[in-house]
Amino acid sequence: MNFYLLPDFLAIGALVSIFLSLLRRTKQTRMRYWVVGWMLILAHIVSEFVALNVRFGRDQIDAVSTTMLLLASVSFIWAANTRHRKSTWALTRMCLAEIPNVAFIFCYYGNVDSNAAYLGLVAIGAFGSVLALRIGERRGDQTDQALYAGGILAAYAVQAALVAYGTAEYALDWMLCWHYLAVAVLFWRSAARRSPGVLFTTLSLVAWASVFPIAALLYRFAPSIHVESEVWNLPKFLVASGMILTLLEEQMAQAELAALHDALTGLPNRRLYDLRLRKALQQAAHTRKQVALVAFDLDRFKQINDRFGHFAGDEALRTVAQRFVGRMRASDTLARLGGDEFVAILSDLSNHAAVARIIRSFEEALAEPIMIDNQPVELSVSIGVAIYPEDTTDIAEMQKLADRRMYIGKCADRPAPG
Repeated sequence: MNFYLLPDFLAIGALVSIFLSLLRRTKQTRMRYWVVGWMLILAHIVSEFVALNVRFGRDQIDAVSTTMLLLASVSFIWAANTRHRKSTWALTRMCLAEIPNVAFIFCYYGNVDSNAAYLGLVAIGAFGSVLALRIGERRGDQTDQALYAGGILAAYAVQAALVAYGTAEYALDWMLCWHYLAVAVLFWRSAARRSPGVLFTTLSLVAWASVFPIAALLYRFAPSIHVESEVWNLPKFLVASGMILTLLEEQMAQAELAALHDALTGLPNRRLYDLRLRKALQQAAHTRKQVALVAFDLDRFKQINDRFGHFAGDEALRTVAQRFVGRMRASDTLARLGGDEFVAILSDLSNHAAVARIIRSFEEALAEPIMIDNQPVELSVSIGVAIYPEDTTDIAEMQKLADRRMYIGKCADRPAPG
């Protein structure tokens, strides 16, 4: 018995175990399709192992093996589909569009000697793929869909040319190549942030895609050059490492985000607020502009908790935060320091009129009642303002001054603009 592929089986099996463990921890839909993809790669290796150790039906087993490799790329492509990933119908359309490609594989290993049959499958595959891509798409996605459709048609055009002017074997190698190139493109485009892990994984996917045509070209034009199987398998292990690295980067980014933001509203917390206030005052010292520190406190908010419960109070706080953020400039910061206490950093201000205008917009944000349990509830806000450098240049004193002015306004039951 030939155990030539045993190391590959053990390595990919270990990777599948790692991805399954990560799936149990993250519960990501994307991770689920990564696991499916690596299971299909494992099935590809098992099929190759069986083909090496049987006397009959090797062509059919090779066809199954290559099909597993193709379907793995489809699973990775679907994992990068951030918008339709949970749509069973969209996934079904995509799988149906791959049937001509699977038929192409079985025709090749079945020794079908008819270019017309291969060209027909290529044409059906191109039409089906574009149709599956276009069905159910929204108008706002037309540009991206046109680009993807153009890429698909170009890939199938090359495949058809290789059938017509080359061999079905070259067309098959190109089919696998462009599928994994598609994984690379979609993985890069779907990434929330272009991190080193994303770049590494994308380049590894390109290397994986390149294995198929390079191996075919070496076999055709330089048969004397022998390349160990470990070299051809290296890109897929790099891809797996890159996927794990990308996941770790995302987990670290989420942990950092959680450490700097309020869990209820998603606003910056006290830690991030302190950092941004110091940065704003440092910039103001160089630009000679003003910075306004605006302290907010919702009036009679405790009554909402007492009347409707804390869950309704949390919803009210989220609504207030959204309304305040909608009234702010991109350069400003709104933070939640706890309870119903908010603070805003208004930077790059030139005069008092600008401060007053922004504060009025905050007051207007609560002019419309908030709906709680289908009941309109009116809220008002007490505001205190301290301005750098006019009131003080000391951070601690600035915070105390804004809080004191806000408290004076709250006691008078009216906003205190400072």
